[in-house]
Amino acid sequence: MAEYQAPTAEQVQAALRRLTSFQLRRAFYEGLKNPHWVKPLADAGAFSSPPEPEVGSDGIVREQYWPEASYLDAMVEHVPAEVAEVLGTLAGSSNSWVRRIAFSAGSRMPTAIAAKLKPVIDGWEDSGYGWRTDPRDLVSFTVNLLQGGETKFGVSFANKLFRPIKDKGGNNDPVTELKAHWYSRELPRVTIALGDNALKTILPWLTLWEKNEGSIGDEFDHSGFGRYEISRRQNSYHEIQDALIDAVRDAAIQHLERDPAAAWAALNRKPILIVRRISLYAVAEVLGRQAATGRANTDLLTVARELMVDAKSREQLATSDFIGLLRAIGAVSHAELDQLEGVLASGHITEQEAARITRNLRERGESDAEIQDQIAQWDRRWRHRVLAGVGPDLLPATLREQLDVLDAQDGVVDDPTRPTFQMSGWTGPNSPIPQEEMAALAPMELVAQLEGWHDEGDGWGPEPSHEGQARVLEAVVTSNPNALDGQRDLVRRLRPTYLRAILSGWEGALKSELALPWEQVLTLIGDILAHSDESDFPVEGGRFDDDPDFTEAKKVAVRFIAHLAAKAPTTTLSEKQLGRLADHLLTAATGTATWSEYVGTVEEEDSGWDPLMVSLNWKWPILLRGLINLVGLGEARPWHSRSLEALGQQLALEDPRGASRAVLGEGLAKLFNHARSWLLGSLSTYFGTRSGLDRNQQIAVTTAIAMQYYHPGLYRLLTDSMIAALDSTEQISIGWGNDVSPQQRIGQWVIEAIIRGHIGDDDPLRTEFYTRADPDARGDAIGHTAWSFMHAEEVDDAIRDRLADLWDERVRHVKAHPEDKAELMDFYWFIRSEKFPAAWWLPRLVEALTLNRELDTNGMIGEQLAAAADELPRVALDALTMLLAPAETPDRDNYDLRTHSLAPVIAAALKTSDPQLQADARSLVNHMGERGEIDLERRVQAILRANSEGDATTPPARDRW
Repeated sequence: MAEYQAPTAEQVQAALRRLTSFQLRRAFYEGLKNPHWVKPLADAGAFSSPPEPEVGSDGIVREQYWPEASYLDAMVEHVPAEVAEVLGTLAGSSNSWVRRIAFSAGSRMPTAIAAKLKPVIDGWEDSGYGWRTDPRDLVSFTVNLLQGGETKFGVSFANKLFRPIKDKGGNNDPVTELKAHWYSRELPRVTIALGDNALKTILPWLTLWEKNEGSIGDEFDHSGFGRYEISRRQNSYHEIQDALIDAVRDAAIQHLERDPAAAWAALNRKPILIVRRISLYAVAEVLGRQAATGRANTDLLTVARELMVDAKSREQLATSDFIGLLRAIGAVSHAELDQLEGVLASGHITEQEAARITRNLRERGESDAEIQDQIAQWDRRWRHRVLAGVGPDLLPATLREQLDVLDAQDGVVDDPTRPTFQMSGWTGPNSPIPQEEMAALAPMELVAQLEGWHDEGDGWGPEPSHEGQARVLEAVVTSNPNALDGQRDLVRRLRPTYLRAILSGWEGALKSELALPWEQVLTLIGDILAHSDESDFPVEGGRFDDDPDFTEAKKVAVRFIAHLAAKAPTTTLSEKQLGRLADHLLTAATGTATWSEYVGTVEEEDSGWDPLMVSLNWKWPILLRGLINLVGLGEARPWHSRSLEALGQQLALEDPRGASRAVLGEGLAKLFNHARSWLLGSLSTYFGTRSGLDRNQQIAVTTAIAMQYYHPGLYRLLTDSMIAALDSTEQISIGWGNDVSPQQRIGQWVIEAIIRGHIGDDDPLRTEFYTRADPDARGDAIGHTAWSFMHAEEVDDAIRDRLADLWDERVRHVKAHPEDKAELMDFYWFIRSEKFPAAWWLPRLVEALTLNRELDTNGMIGEQLAAAADELPRVALDALTMLLAPAETPDRDNYDLRTHSLAPVIAAALKTSDPQLQADARSLVNHMGERGEIDLERRVQAILRANSEGDATTPPARDRW
């Protein structure tokens, strides 16, 4: 904006006097590039009277284009507050261009400014958001609010766009503000942007859709009837119901990973059939992942048990999902399926359903005996299918015998996990020849097949397409990189669709560590990058059946060489070939064409991705990643200085998405190791200073600390930047949208530096973190470090002791500042890590509970507390009594303690000679008996009897400090 001057009032008035026709207004406003004119024009009333729609004599509504809209839209990146102020004065306008620009501009403004448009937008709710408004802008506006911290307004507006209502003017079917195509396409963006609020926001939309569609009644529940598999939809049509199911499924999986109990509470609040099926699938998916790593979450396992025994999970349409859950539970422990026999004995038809079936069949003339026999046969077939689906390897012995009997009597169930009532459907894109046949072609035959085949279909049905053949080609090249051996001039002979597939195939082969024909690879990449964007081949087929130009092929080419630059040390590339690779990258990085393509589509942005994700999907940031990878090959390389020069030139270009800075943060370690002088010289430009960070600098810093492992050199390098991030009074822009906030990640780096002895009490970042960060972030940071100990085979004593000392320091702080008690919430990770002796952590657990009675163990320490009871019976009993004190605590929250700790801790107390300790233990027995632990005394006596008989194994004494 420095090259532009603010106009005088006389200049503005003179310009407005000359705008005597529509054509002159259009030429003026579409050609005006000076942002300093927005406020003077507004003050002069230039934007005050957009033309109103007019109804002609023929009844057709006509509306004149408003040229001023194009100027306001173009200025939003430069003077967003002034544009917002103008739009705020137009609440009474019915002009559709005003409404289009409001959402287009609002999606690109800083969130705090965009939120000021709320009164205007609320005023349009009844009359609509404008028929010219791009649905993607509506959603981008929503995402901007949600990601920028305006959560209340963002959720409210998301509800207006996505919440189904009944169509009172039609056939009462559910309708939404967004049409089905845009609803299905845009909902994933909003799901991501909602973050922790996704499940509780989107789940009611699905329930309302099913209710308004008439899928749920007093005596029936057909919700999601047409959705055969929760994991994927049957076809690619843009159905709102399918989009909602996918969104709830993805949100449920994310929430179950973070907080199983809370996620289950939300899912179980209105357990209609489709939500129950989603719950079964999501819990099985998360539990299966955890079981594969040997770290199943106790709370999640509790949820899985509840799902297993609940009658709603056994409905016929949920059978395949129910089987998936059982297999996931069995993978954690075969013993978890011991109660399955009782579950199966209850059948899958409830009493209410049996009564309805009986009533209906009686009306058809069937006798009660015939009806009962039919219900019994249905249950038998269902039980057989479930047993076959779980499989003999996981089933308890009695159920294996039942499966053998049923197999012998009724035959083996061929496909027990096949969804009930699944119908075959079209698939696509399809290839004119199968993969096996293509793989058998000689290189010359393969190119002839690709050259000679043409799409002559009408776009209806599962017909072959170029995209379908390209996908098979990619698979063939991935498994056989020499499938095109000796073939030349491929850029002239083949469609860009096939060139893209060949490169993707070679990239897949490289990941599989197969040898590539490097000369052919480098030649084809060079030819693709040298080709103009236009293709000489006419597009054949539908919209997604054939690439219209070389844009995607070039993006894949840049991605491939960027990946090659990173993998070069592990490949068989010669120095000469490496030089060609570097030349390709540096040539691609010449000029601004790639950047222009990147910024030219900012207005079309509809991904909802964070900057790092954007950097993986746009050619310009991929190119920057390649330049950094070239630098990472070492300072001795002949292209090193040219790569740094090209990198600096590209980074000097404006980046409205921040993807280039995410790439910079991701590649910080390579620059630190191989271009330190360059990095230090430009550090303040790209990573800011202690006095502050702009948006792109925030993205660079947050990506760096999220992507890099702690390193003392990087810690010193980024100290000022991290201090600026902590000092910021506004929400920091995050380069990588994971679940860890910048405050938390900075805290993790600080604690790493402390426990490794790299910093002392006087470290400025340490001081700033423990002064500026909120207690939750401070507690999460120290808890995360203790959690990381759990995954280490061994922890150096000095490092462990420094973390212990830091904990004691934070406890002293909380004693002096009780309002910061949230710092203590994650102490359970110290215990669960099993790197600290009980003599250390047990007294501190009691101390933490005394300071914060809301402290929760999250089902993590039951076994550890039981193991420590013999060594420290008094302290163990005190800790357990305090943890179990709240009578209103839901069972799922203390299941771990009641199951693993309660009886052993009480038994350890009763074994002592301390009468007061024994009395306190008996008091706890009585108290817990009143709360439903009716067999507690029996369990305690069993432990005492086993000990007295010498049958129990005494836990080994822990190492002491």
